[in-house]
Amino acid sequence: MFKDRGVRFLGVNVYWDNEGAARMFVQGRRVPYAVGHDTGNRVGSLYGVQSTPTTFLLARDGNVAAVAQGSMELETLTVVLEQLLTKQ
Repeated sequence: MFKDRGVRFLGVNVYWDNEGAARMFVQGRRVPYAVGHDTGNRVGSLYGVQSTPTTFLLARDGNVAAVAQGSMELETLTVVLEQLLTKQ
């Protein structure tokens, strides 16, 4: 739906999550995008992550276009992505 429009997803597990448990969760849920582990909290520090889940939507230029703390329903994500893609 959004892939043809250039949207890509990437998951990052925060440093305080157990890496092995996170991998099992990703495999069990068959997460369809790449997921890495933030060893050393470099990504979390850069983006100011304080809780999970946190969703960051980046514009094509790499700047943060939207942030959502907590769970984000698919319908909400769809609306926000449509708005952001319309602006670009």
